[in-house]
Amino acid sequence: MLTAFHLRRAHYDTYLQANDLQLYTCPGCGFPTLTGRNEFDICDLCNWEDDGQDDNANSIQDVLQEQGISLAGPNGRLSLKENRINIGRMLESYMELIDGEVDFDTARVLKTIEYYQQRRSDIRDRMTGDELPQDHIWIEWKEVSKDLLAALVVPKLH
Repeated sequence: MLTAFHLRRAHYDTYLQANDLQLYTCPGCGFPTLTGRNEFDICDLCNWEDDGQDDNANSIQDVLQEQGISLAGPNGRLSLKENRINIGRMLESYMELIDGEVDFDTARVLKTIEYYQQRRSDIRDRMTGDELPQDHIWIEWKEVSKDLLAALVVPKLH
């Protein structure tokens, strides 16, 4: 799963750089969902808050956990590695359901992400700020991420 993450991320990074797009791949899922890095943006796909952790920068949380100290950061107690594995497992489930694979057509992936970001924006516009976590609108909000992840898996070409 981690190898698949690194391949996916490298693929999208290469496309973004080659096309001079001001987007960045999420360190949590590897998809091009962020407009900046290390700015505590939250990925629309995996909900990872970009706190600066990445392959070359272990979190202080990881170091503390090795010493037996458990603290929660902006992503709770979830480590970056655990998040990547969780996303990998979810992608595998969607791939098994449709005999599919992760979509590597980057232009199509960017359009798909944009479509789901617009759906989230539409939901946000309907929110008042008084909603409870169990209210329908929050359930709808969470479903958009699941729907987006599923939309990034396409049937294999045989």
